[in-house]
Amino acid sequence: MSKSKQIALEIKAIADLLGWSICAEANGILTITKWIRPNDNDAFVQADGEYYSILSRMPQSRPGSMWGTDGGGIGALSAIKHGVFKMHKSGCNKNILKALKTIID
Repeated sequence: MSKSKQIALEIKAIADLLGWSICAEANGILTITKWIRPNDNDAFVQADGEYYSILSRMPQSRPGSMWGTDGGGIGALSAIKHGVFKMHKSGCNKNILKALKTIID
């Protein structure tokens, strides 16, 4: 098994275990989403504590960043109000994204 596929399987396994869905985009962005109960601060805090364990496993092959509805910005209000916690990571390794896409599609 290739290293790319091995990492992709690890990312998928952790996401599944924690209840996150994954979208691997061809533009080098990995997006993860978790639905939480709206206005449930405890569910938000749990999701805010989980997302990094998934996104941190995805290596970057060029400059990028992480952004979304985490507790570090105004997006947190949207996540709490609407019950959708979404995070993105750009600059992801395209070989791993391609392997991940074949696993989740």
